[in-house]
Amino acid sequence: MMAMRAFAALLLACAPAAADETRKMTAREVVRELFKVESGQRISFAGRDLSGLDLAGIDFKGADLSRCNLFGSDLTGANLEGADLSEAVLDRTVLVRTNFDNAKLSRASILRPSVAPNLDFVAKDLPTFRNADMSGVRITARLGGADFRNANLRGADFAPAAERGLGGTPTHGLAHTNFDGAVLQDANMTGLTLTFATFRGADLRGANLSSADLTRADLSRANLTGADLGGADLAGANLAGTTGVTAQVDAAGAR
Repeated sequence: MMAMRAFAALLLACAPAAADETRKMTAREVVRELFKVESGQRISFAGRDLSGLDLAGIDFKGADLSRCNLFGSDLTGANLEGADLSEAVLDRTVLVRTNFDNAKLSRASILRPSVAPNLDFVAKDLPTFRNADMSGVRITARLGGADFRNANLRGADFAPAAERGLGGTPTHGLAHTNFDGAVLQDANMTGLTLTFATFRGADLRGANLSSADLTRADLSRANLTGADLGGADLAGANLAGTTGVTAQVDAAGAR
């Protein structure tokens, strides 16, 4: 019996220690783990603390980053195409030229990120979200000119900073933003600046666009069934081929 206990103790001593999933990772560790990923494989960082790290330029190879804490991390030029960022925290991150195309960002939080290297908000510097699943995402950001083509933004909440109790000057303008073909069903876009934004063929059923500035926005072929346009400014907006448009559009000043 004593010999068996001694043998068991020896096995435990030689066994590798289990990874501490609650421990904050370093940027070096993230890069090392990604380097080991072979073609066709997908690594998981689910639930890990990656906050405040310099992750600029990293190719995440479609990694599972669901529930990750990325608060304050630098993701400049990072490739997150196809990655799973469901329920991840991306608040105060640097998202200059970050690629989120085909990524999963459902119920993620993107509050007050930095999206430009300077005060000149140039489209080429903005993150891209083409074909991304952003259902239920929370966004408070200056993303005017960003590309959301064919993204799923069902139930997305674009509430400004003041409404979230973040204080300061709200940064939630989405002028010139491309939402062509996007699903914005039940999205909260109340009070947003959406001048010259394009929603060609977008699904805006049940969306809250009350008090939004849609001056000269292109809503052609969009589905506005059940959308709230109360108090919205639609001066010069293109409503050709839209469906679900009611008398409230005329009251909002569409031409």
